Amino acid sequence: MAENDQEALLLKQVEDITDDWVVRLLPNIHHLQHYDYRPSGVEPRLHLRKWSREESSNTDTLAGFSSTRATISVEYEVEGEVEGEVEGEGATTAKRLRKEYFLVKVIPTEGHMANVLTSEGMHHAEVDHYGRFLRALRAWEAERRSGVGVIAEIVPAHALAVSTENHFTLVLPDITHLGYQMNTVEEGMSEEQVLVVASKIGNFHGTVVAYKVITDTNLQTAFPRCFHQPRVDSQLFSVFAKAGFDRLRQEWSGEARLSRILELLETYEAITDVFVVSSLKPLEPFATALHGDLQPSNIFFKHNSQGQLTLKLIDWATARYSQGPVDLVYLLNVGVSTQVRRKVTQAAKDAYFDGFNAALTELNANLSYPREVFEQQFLKCRQLMVIWSVMCFNLFLTTEQLRERLVAILSDVLFDAAVPPPQLSSSDSSHSQIPST
Repeated sequence: MAENDQEALLLKQVEDITDDWVVRLLPNIHHLQHYDYRPSGVEPRLHLRKWSREESSNTDTLAGFSSTRATISVEYEVEGEVEGEVEGEGATTAKRLRKEYFLVKVIPTEGHMANVLTSEGMHHAEVDHYGRFLRALRAWEAERRSGVGVIAEIVPAHALAVSTENHFTLVLPDITHLGYQMNTVEEGMSEEQVLVVASKIGNFHGTVVAYKVITDTNLQTAFPRCFHQPRVDSQLFSVFAKAGFDRLRQEWSGEARLSRILELLETYEAITDVFVVSSLKPLEPFATALHGDLQPSNIFFKHNSQGQLTLKLIDWATARYSQGPVDLVYLLNVGVSTQVRRKVTQAAKDAYFDGFNAALTELNANLSYPREVFEQQFLKCRQLMVIWSVMCFNLFLTTEQLRERLVAILSDVLFDAAVPPPQLSSSDSSHSQIPST
């Protein structure tokens, strides 16, 4: 896409979606959806018939804080499209009417969220960089696995990212029109949904490890700027962490039952930045590619014709290269009610672990993920979740139900004798920051 076309497609708000914007977008969405058609001599001629915009019905506070979403339906006519295996003889031109549904995601251009996204480079990651990695992984997996691979199964096939240094717009197929539905953070996911996600994300993580081992690929070198690694001077800490801890002190200091939680949180607050950065530093050989934001508004479910629950994952902007249990623990806390989390955690751990090792076996990686390593990493991620929930989850509390869920998340870690207070190694303490990759 030409640079001037990119600029023309950038949006500051969904109200900026106009006739002219849809016309400019049309060649791109046609290519994304129908890339198997090959034009002969000339590009197909596209004529916009009509379009409509519908504001996203998603009232999820987590999703709404970081972006605005709208669905557009586009009906257009195609002339000069070529079908047939060979150009010339046997090839035919067609004139047909197509209707597509797309989700438009607009990232704010001002404020704390915009500053964090651009300063960390996360607004470029989803398709511009991480998309290249996902496509490469999908192609490799397709050659080694029979049937549909996990990448093709859980990642929407096409997406269009438009970005500059300080702005980002994402357009991708709206899978709700294919029967996929999501939950909100407040309602959380069901036990069945959690177990399916845990199994699939474990298989995805194992597939990534198999890919890098078998192909002898250094992912951070082969896919530069793909995986986000926070720095201790990041606004993630100076803005979000500080605001989270400050809010808890303001709201909880007068409640006796919460005073002990505030005391125990002091240890975490004192080392927040260095502890988070050091905890996310990848540990080989099982470091893998994370989604980074497995909250309900990014996970879409539907039952297939055999009655099996299937899923799609969107929003890969916070992709990381780190320990896989980071995704699992995040899922079990941000995406699930307290009751479901406490009931399903062990089964979810087993589903994830089995999915991870199944991928290593099926792809002949000649290694396995030891259970003791997984358990150690899971425990570290529970410590990390204390900060993550204060830093992010706490900022979006709007109901008593979510407030109580946060209390439960913190209590279940802080009062668990099996989870020691966080500590820094000597190497962590002596380094003010870990370089970004």
